[in-house]
Amino acid sequence: MPLKTCPLGGPKMKNTNPWKRSFAAGGVALTFMAGAAQSEETLTYATYLSDVFSVSKASHWLVDEIEKRSNGEIKFEKYVSGSLLTAPDLFPGLASGAVDIVMGAPHAYNVSEYPLANILMPYMTTQIDAITYAWGELYRNNADFRAEYESKGVKPLFVSPYSENTIWSTRPVETVEDLAGLKVRAVPPVSIALKELGATPVALAWPEGVDGMRRGVVEGMSSAPFDSAVNAGLYEVAPYVTGAGTGALGVATIAISMDRYNSLSPELQKIIDEVSAEATAKGLQFLDQTTDVAVEKLCGLKEPVTINVFSEAEVAKANALASAKLEEAWLERASSEANVDGVAMLAEFKGYIQKFEETSQYVSGFARYNDTCTQN
Repeated sequence: MPLKTCPLGGPKMKNTNPWKRSFAAGGVALTFMAGAAQSEETLTYATYLSDVFSVSKASHWLVDEIEKRSNGEIKFEKYVSGSLLTAPDLFPGLASGAVDIVMGAPHAYNVSEYPLANILMPYMTTQIDAITYAWGELYRNNADFRAEYESKGVKPLFVSPYSENTIWSTRPVETVEDLAGLKVRAVPPVSIALKELGATPVALAWPEGVDGMRRGVVEGMSSAPFDSAVNAGLYEVAPYVTGAGTGALGVATIAISMDRYNSLSPELQKIIDEVSAEATAKGLQFLDQTTDVAVEKLCGLKEPVTINVFSEAEVAKANALASAKLEEAWLERASSEANVDGVAMLAEFKGYIQKFEETSQYVSGFARYNDTCTQN
């Protein structure tokens, strides 16, 4: 099934439910009318990212594999690059019925609706595979964490990890002090950490951030996974890239509308569940591949970027400045907005991370670069 794009007003497409649905995305009303001939097994899939990213590859693998294993009983209409819904509208779109399956980041773009989703914070770990498996354990075992999604009619199928966070900038950043006053695109929770480190975070979605770098609206681009940043060509607009020891950036959440899932037969639900159970490992494989591609690109640049990686002392300094504030902010929201025992949940999540760190095999993009490329 080809990937589709559509004009600003949204695509003219048939609905999978026998009633009219309307959803406001980015100030534009998207209205979908039911089609009498439309099969109830045709699902719409949407994401704000293009298909070059590892998380996109993982979610595309999921929907393609579901089609394959269902022998065509489930078919998908795919909309990428924000062509159906923008990043902040994806998860609300599941609840409203504007879309059936999404790949998005509620921890970054829907913070008020998903206050617990930011439990993964900067400086928590550098092992990307560990946080991926830890997230799954927390969702399966913690009823409060699970309820944040399911109470909104959302059923997460799996999460796919982003690689470690990077900072791309128009001036060198070698120490915490170099971040002072840097106007940098970032979304929560990275934006909270950068503010504590002296930078000036600017809330922009990924496409607007890249464009903002080109136009000089911002001086830096963060909340930028290593592989995604390189493969998106940030080196074309920023001559410096920094590894500030932030560690794991987050996960992309691939989720289905609970109503849509429940409308399917038990046999089709089983197929979705089985494919989803395999998708986490697939996401890590895609991340490994895209990170290697990114390293190869950096190695081959005719005009190489300057790479700065914080020393252990600078990482420790940044951790001391940012971590306590991050946890304090999350715990406050967990208590006041989600009405849960955040202290217990956070301890549980950290325990899962430590468990999976023991068997982690992840090697960061910066470490791969150092191992394979000649540095000047």
